[in-house]
Amino acid sequence: MGYVIPVENYQYQQYQQRVTKRERDPFPIERLYPIQLDSNYDRLREKDVEQALLKKARVKQEQKDLEYMKSINNQIYAKMTGKGRQFIAKV
Repeated sequence: MGYVIPVENYQYQQYQQRVTKRERDPFPIERLYPIQLDSNYDRLREKDVEQALLKKARVKQEQKDLEYMKSINNQIYAKMTGKGRQFIAKV
């Protein structure tokens, strides 16, 4: 009579793990969260609106400054070259 070696049967263990999995709920329901009164949401929203208006005004001012600088550059270019006195557009 021989000695039986203690060998793990991995195939059966893997089958057992596949079959005995915990069933998951097909329609999970999350728990309810309590209402938080006096939240900062309204204040943060107003702050975001103010920042958006300031940014819009800043962009508008930058565009005006750019147009002004272009007109000054065109005038200087016309004085230096003698071209563009009668016409503003370049061909």
